[in-house]
Amino acid sequence: MSWYAAYTKCNHERVVNKLLREKGITTFLPQIIVPSRRKDRKILIKRPLFPNYLFVDLDEVRENWLKVFRTPGLARICGNGRPTPIPNEDIESIRIFINSDRNIYPLPYLQVGSRVQVISGPLTGAIGILVKEDHKRRRIVVSIELMGQSVAASLYDDEIRPY
Repeated sequence: MSWYAAYTKCNHERVVNKLLREKGITTFLPQIIVPSRRKDRKILIKRPLFPNYLFVDLDEVRENWLKVFRTPGLARICGNGRPTPIPNEDIESIRIFINSDRNIYPLPYLQVGSRVQVISGPLTGAIGILVKEDHKRRRIVVSIELMGQSVAASLYDDEIRPY
């Protein structure tokens, strides 16, 4: 048996999870508790850790794969051209994170050289290129090509996202 990442339609993670379980397929939908604002109050709700994704445990039996692919709300099984299994250690690590008492939250996957946008703090709205990555901070460089000048600033992970 191997774990695979299944990509769902927008906001269909729970529905697909339920349908697959009803078909006898083992699934894992990691969820976190996040605050949500209503008009008159704030409440805590469960949200998927990875929006639009859940994990499916599949073997080589063709009928099980067909059950998965015929599930309404499921878009595809992730991989490069064909479904690619996820190492069991990665799934176990996610389970450990979810079951811990720590506050966890997803971060965008960013690589040095990618274009990013600042989403919070005094530099909100700035667009630049990620040039350096260290343990707690990322360094962003905003280049103005017309002038041939650059400006650099250090930002926290949760202050930037891919552009």
